[in-house]
Amino acid sequence: MKTSRKPDLTNRSQPSPDPSDYVSRQSWLSLALVSSATFIIILDLMATNVAFPFIELEFADTPRSTLAWVSSGNAIAAGALLLVAGRLADRHGRRRIFLLGLALFTAVSAVTAAAPNPTVLIAARVGQGAGAAMVTSTAVALLLPLFPAKKRGLAIGIWGTAASAGAATGPTLGAVAIEAVNWRWAFLINVPIGLTVLVLGRRVLAETERSSDAGPVDYVGSLVGTSAIGLLTFGVLQGPRWGWTSGTVLLALVLSVALATAFLVRCNRAASPLVNLGLFRNQKFALANLSQAGTQFAINAWFFTTPLFLINVWGYSALAGGTAVAIGMIVSFVSIPVGHWSDTHGYRGVLALGGMIAASGMFVWVFSVDESPDFWSLYLVGLLLFGLGAGMVGIVVTNAALTDVPEHDLGIGNAVFQTIRRVCGALGVAVAVALLGDRSNESIQAFRAVWLLIAGGYLFSVIAVMGYPTNSTSDPDRQLRS
Repeated sequence: MKTSRKPDLTNRSQPSPDPSDYVSRQSWLSLALVSSATFIIILDLMATNVAFPFIELEFADTPRSTLAWVSSGNAIAAGALLLVAGRLADRHGRRRIFLLGLALFTAVSAVTAAAPNPTVLIAARVGQGAGAAMVTSTAVALLLPLFPAKKRGLAIGIWGTAASAGAATGPTLGAVAIEAVNWRWAFLINVPIGLTVLVLGRRVLAETERSSDAGPVDYVGSLVGTSAIGLLTFGVLQGPRWGWTSGTVLLALVLSVALATAFLVRCNRAASPLVNLGLFRNQKFALANLSQAGTQFAINAWFFTTPLFLINVWGYSALAGGTAVAIGMIVSFVSIPVGHWSDTHGYRGVLALGGMIAASGMFVWVFSVDESPDFWSLYLVGLLLFGLGAGMVGIVVTNAALTDVPEHDLGIGNAVFQTIRRVCGALGVAVAVALLGDRSNESIQAFRAVWLLIAGGYLFSVIAVMGYPTNSTSDPDRQLRS
């Protein structure tokens, strides 16, 4: 009698896991630490915006155009030093620059909280910007080599979600600190988190390969570029107060253009330029940066003016105003699924759709919001639309810009990307302050002009991204070519 043989249910054709897709435990821990550092930097920016109306109250004799340097000075310092920090990171190690920057940011946060006058406060905020530049210029460059190409979108999405978490919780945590004690405690939130990441980072973070191609730092070029940005911001901030035809304002604006031109010439001719203009010959890098120039100009104006509107016009408390901003940022947690989805379906569609959604949120405010407080009506609709669109754009544009940058240029490539982000953010705040005028002249018409400006920034980003290659995603073979 023949015995029947049981069928073999094993799927012998099932492919074995690809070793190149493996992500180590240290890589995930590194992602957690770098994301935590990013979290407190973004949290600090958000808490500052909620604290600003109360800083104005304490230093009531100081004009808004001067106090605006609390935000603009920080952004300019970060933008100016990102390129230098990126080059130093490529030459001397990204881990080293990351930890040094985090230590500086954490220490100066305490100084900011104790500032006795506007001069010290602005100087301390500039110091925070310098530390943030060192962290920001190395964050993505530290992470990307740790993850295979197929999982980089997921990693960047997680890192971006930490930034979104900082944006979402920063206004509320800052407001809680302000109402519990005063605005100074909004800056002390950074200290315990920063110290924790510093201690663990020394043990967990691994040093990346240093670039043998990185030349000496062009400090002269850095000074010229920083001066151009600073003078432009100064001119825009002081224009409404001193008059656009004032000799000082006109001189600042003319000098800023001349120095910006000189900076580009130096980058084109120097043996070791601060910015490798050749990066912009990469279509993806150039167009993604152009797109984010519009979004960062817009979103920084939004972050700065939204608490001002809720607190000064609608009479909200710090906690109510901060919570309202946080609600808008909660929907920006689409970073992880959108980042993962864009890895296989391309970046252009996500960036264009996100920009249009964010702009539509601002148009809702322009045509429906007035002096009468009514948060749960169309104001909330505009808030959620803006947060959703901004969240879709904010992280995907990072991957879209860096996807084809060679591994050894990631440090400087990311630094250039983040510099444009910070510089455009500083200009966005400056133009918003110029449109609003002094705090004694605030009106719903002025805020509507700012909301139109924000919508315009996102629509500009949509136009810019239209030239981005269709269905372009992360390139698995980039490491082999670089």
